[in-house]
Amino acid sequence: MQAKFFEFHITDFEEVYVVIDNERQRLHISPVNYSFNITLDLTKNLKEEIALNTKFGEMSFNETVRRVAKKVIEKLNLA
Repeated sequence: MQAKFFEFHITDFEEVYVVIDNERQRLHISPVNYSFNITLDLTKNLKEEIALNTKFGEMSFNETVRRVAKKVIEKLNLA
């Protein structure tokens, strides 16, 4: 298991903790300043996983979550 810390210039998601569970092949993303988290299955298509996990709720918030998740995936070279 690995943990990483990222900083973004995105409202409510300036500081994000990421936990990579290599054993279970999961990526867990959680912002420091917001009560929200998303867990993605690394064995599946990550774009589909993001879409599935941000399907419900407020549109603008979901768009923020998608942007952060995509940036994390990009920085971790998982794309």
